[in-house]
Amino acid sequence: MDPFTVIIMLAVHLVGSGALMFFVWRLMPDAPGLGRWWVASCLFGLAYLGRLFAGAEAVDAAGLLGDGMMLLAVLLFSDGLREFVGRRVWRWQFTVGLLAVLVVSEAAAAWAGGPRARHTVLNLSIGCLYGLMVGLIVVELRRQPAPLRAPLRLLASVLGGMCVLALVRSRSIHGDGMGVAFHGVLAQVFYVYASLAAVVVGLTLVWMLFLRLNGQLADQATRDALTGVLNRNGLDERVTRHFERRDAPPLTVLLVDIDHFKRVNDSFGHATGDLLLQAVARTLVSQLRAEDFVARVGGEEFLVGCAGAQPAVALALAQRLNERVGQLRVAAAGGVEHVTCTVSVGVSRCVPGQADWDVGTRQADLALYQAKAAGRNGVRPFLDPALA
Repeated sequence: MDPFTVIIMLAVHLVGSGALMFFVWRLMPDAPGLGRWWVASCLFGLAYLGRLFAGAEAVDAAGLLGDGMMLLAVLLFSDGLREFVGRRVWRWQFTVGLLAVLVVSEAAAAWAGGPRARHTVLNLSIGCLYGLMVGLIVVELRRQPAPLRAPLRLLASVLGGMCVLALVRSRSIHGDGMGVAFHGVLAQVFYVYASLAAVVVGLTLVWMLFLRLNGQLADQATRDALTGVLNRNGLDERVTRHFERRDAPPLTVLLVDIDHFKRVNDSFGHATGDLLLQAVARTLVSQLRAEDFVARVGGEEFLVGCAGAQPAVALALAQRLNERVGQLRVAAAGGVEHVTCTVSVGVSRCVPGQADWDVGTRQADLALYQAKAAGRNGVRPFLDPALA
């Protein structure tokens, strides 16, 4: 196939992928990375089209502008990837500075060595940037939710292929001249692979975004909107998932209730009450181990599942939660005053299986009632077997 036909196909695929991502971005403007990805894809495609019209071997401002668009596209794509996986995106000053360094390096190479040096440096720069993106994905894989790992691995594989081909192409142009850039087996392989990669990458990015959206929707169904901890649906799922394990350790139920919470709402307003609930939830979460969990089960009541704990360990956790919450000072809405609070904690006996979960929650509820009857701001274990 004529190399220029392949380049046109590549440009069309890139612009088409960018258009697809643009329409998705219009529907999901807050989707992480998507705003940069569609711009990057369109820039790359337009740069290839500009190269065909300006002449690929020309060493002039138009040629360097097209190459600069390619480099900017890869930088934007990389920054979008950083945003998607939760890394801090580069400041625009850094992106502009790095782009300037790459373009100046290419311009210096073109001035000193002509088109061969220009394309050698361009492909070397792009190959290295692809390699950095692959490294970022590999580092982030373990941190990402399980459903996202498959598309991220696919994306890393495709970008890894582009990295290798760009570096091989750079070396080949440097050694054999501009003839191999657009003619021969390597040129055909490079542009055919790049054309297919444009389609695969575009679809993979949309796939990743919808997986992320699906995860967020599932999370909203199982998480309390105010505090971010599990809601009742999430609690049921968490308990079921825990006891489905063959080696599931027993659970101890801790019911944590904020003392005199109504006074906070009455004295400082519901906005301050919400801030206090969020602070208490964060404090509870901060004290838990990997297998423990916390859910909001009432207006000011939280349930903590303590996994595999002996009674003394569960009581020590309950006491620690009581102390940590008692140390909180939460700025009231408006920031003029600070609010403090205490909690009462009821502790069940160990719950060996899911069939006993309701018994454990009743034990913790009774113990909580006894803690409040004893004056609040305390921890009470369940002691009366006749009421189990």
